[in-house]
Amino acid sequence: MNMRKFTGLIALMVVSVIAIVWVQVTWISNSVRAQNEQFDFFVINSLRNTAHSMETNRRMNFLNEMFIRGYSALPEAIHRTASPGLTTESFSVESKTVSDNDSVEIIVSTNDNPPVRMKVTREEANAGIANSVVVGSEEYMRWVQQQSYEFQSMSNQLVSEMFVWERNMAVNKEELLHTLQGELAASGIETPFEFALIRGDSIIDGIYSKVKKKDFLNSPYKVNMFAQGLLRKGEVLSVVFPRKTNYVLGTMGFMLGGFGLFLLIILSTFALSLWFIIRQKKTSEMQADFINNMTHEFKTPLATISLAADTIANNRVIADEDRVRHFVSMIKKENSRMNRQVETILQIATLDKHEMDFSYSPVDIHDIIRGAIDTIEIQVTDRGGVICRRFDAEKSVISGDSEHLRNLVHNLLDNANKYSEGAPEITVSTRSNESGLFLEVADRGIGMSKAVQNRVFERFYRETTGNIHNVKGFGLGLNYVKAIADAHGGAVTVESDPGKGSIFTVFLPYKNESRA
Repeated sequence: MNMRKFTGLIALMVVSVIAIVWVQVTWISNSVRAQNEQFDFFVINSLRNTAHSMETNRRMNFLNEMFIRGYSALPEAIHRTASPGLTTESFSVESKTVSDNDSVEIIVSTNDNPPVRMKVTREEANAGIANSVVVGSEEYMRWVQQQSYEFQSMSNQLVSEMFVWERNMAVNKEELLHTLQGELAASGIETPFEFALIRGDSIIDGIYSKVKKKDFLNSPYKVNMFAQGLLRKGEVLSVVFPRKTNYVLGTMGFMLGGFGLFLLIILSTFALSLWFIIRQKKTSEMQADFINNMTHEFKTPLATISLAADTIANNRVIADEDRVRHFVSMIKKENSRMNRQVETILQIATLDKHEMDFSYSPVDIHDIIRGAIDTIEIQVTDRGGVICRRFDAEKSVISGDSEHLRNLVHNLLDNANKYSEGAPEITVSTRSNESGLFLEVADRGIGMSKAVQNRVFERFYRETTGNIHNVKGFGLGLNYVKAIADAHGGAVTVESDPGKGSIFTVFLPYKNESRA
């Protein structure tokens, strides 16, 4: 995959994920806003019901107290009116006559109907006198006027009492709290709240501890307490919910949890996909680099072998036994080199499939090191270098595979030799503790940066790319070292500074706990 296609694919994936996240966030935002609006509606409705209930209760309490306190002092007419009347019809006859001598004007009053003026004949009036009470018109008018005065006095007294009551009325905080809690609970709102009564910009009463004055003044949850009153219209009930956000989000817990889980799955899938794509791209590049390097590494010995075979076939050379032996030796040398390279590749392949056989037995690491040094020392000496040994391990025998351990040490020594620009100066040392043995291979070569150290044990990884290298190799040697160390239950680390050299440390336990 070329860079343009790779970049396009990543861009499409990023846009897709951003679009999905945007849709989800928008949906959640709308849901939260709708939940807040529902919360606000229920709270305002509860506040109005609370104010109405408190005002109604105050009026009923006032009337009960007034009538219980002042019933005996009510006008006598109220008592008479309240007492049961006659069960039969009664007539009040006015004695004043009209100009017509044969008719009279009377006022008829019954138990069920108000008094009514009627003009009847004198005979009809005289016929009803037996069952009626005759009251003079002047007396009747005086009685009506007296009742009017008494009702007016009672009305004035009631208005005066209500005026004084409204001016001096005190709101019971506990009653207000209980009523407000009941209304909110009836609306399904069960979250802590604090309230205050406000007049103007001042708090005159309330129950609060955490909420500040400005919060009550700026609260969106307010209602007039006595909207129908005359003197206390300016009193406002203000409520604040300190945990409103947590409560609203808590009511959406299942929805938010599902959203978070879904979003996490999307982002994780995207991240993993991106990581796999980038890793696959790097692997492909390293494999291509490996093929280029392998072609280069095989091309040189094959060319040497071909040239040597052609030379031997020459009639002038074939008769010279010494020259034939020289070219045969050259062919064997290059053939051995190719065999080692092929063996290294096959070993890595078998490690991948976990098919490599290990023959564990007591092995002396010092003997392994000596044998590995013998195979590479001539190469170091040819370059004017030296290999120093410092065996400080008190116990050098471990349980391991001698062949693979010898290859491990050989790869470390070969790496130190190849990455030394001048005459190699290599030091091999050992030390031990109670759990195992430490093998260190140090050089004064070109060193490596921190970025290279983080990847130096990756397969096919080399600091340069393509088929142009200052150092020959496939990028498999250190990966093989790590694989063998892991197979023995150990570990390998590196310390390096550019231009100062590197130190590779391999820990090998005396007892391999990773063996099945």
